[in-house]
Amino acid sequence: MKKLLDLINNTFHVKAGLHERRVGVYQLIIPIFHEDGDMVDVYLSYLDGEIRISDFGLTIMKLSYTLEINSPAREQIFNTILINNGISNDRGNLYMDSSENLIYQNIMQFIGGIQKIINMRMWNTERIKSLFFPKLDEFIDTKLSQYNPEKSVIPLKNYPVIEVDYVFNFSKKPFYLFGVNNKDKARNSAIALLELQKAELKFFGMVVHEDFNTLPKRERTYLTQNADKQFPTLENFEQSCASAMDRLAA
Repeated sequence: MKKLLDLINNTFHVKAGLHERRVGVYQLIIPIFHEDGDMVDVYLSYLDGEIRISDFGLTIMKLSYTLEINSPAREQIFNTILINNGISNDRGNLYMDSSENLIYQNIMQFIGGIQKIINMRMWNTERIKSLFFPKLDEFIDTKLSQYNPEKSVIPLKNYPVIEVDYVFNFSKKPFYLFGVNNKDKARNSAIALLELQKAELKFFGMVVHEDFNTLPKRERTYLTQNADKQFPTLENFEQSCASAMDRLAA
């Protein structure tokens, strides 16, 4: 313990302490707090010549009082925070291994990641839903590259306000794909499809929804009238888009 305490005192610029919680496991006492006033939970122990920085599952437990990681969107946010901060997850125990010479930098990085996870409870529904387009982009870039996707295409050069989210050029007719995550995007996509049809372009018009059933009836009707194919959810698109495009292109 003395070696570890000396290391902490020699590297931190504020007064810090260690409290032994179990044999070989020490809680770091440092004046860094969450917004509710609770001190950030950090535990240190030696493991295979390195220092393991961990939270012993307390971060997820604290978060669960106000927010459950119970949806794909929240899980993706959570995992992204872990990856961006170099934190590993062992069945709820968050940890990071550090060499002695980088202990200060890694403890502060670990604490920063923990605070970001706790702050997920302050994110509103719309911000979480904003992951729809990043997830759509990632799926197309990684799983549909064989269909030659192009992003943010303007088919009518004299009508630049009409932009197609993705164009797939792999058949005689291009496939125009619009992502829809709210009623405004639904309305704009329906108008774009109609204008492209009026211009007598030859294409297949597709729409992938975040959730088709949450749209107002008018927007659902407009899209149904103007799209050749709709996917009611992103999950449905991921499961069946390749077979649908192959079939339509045949």
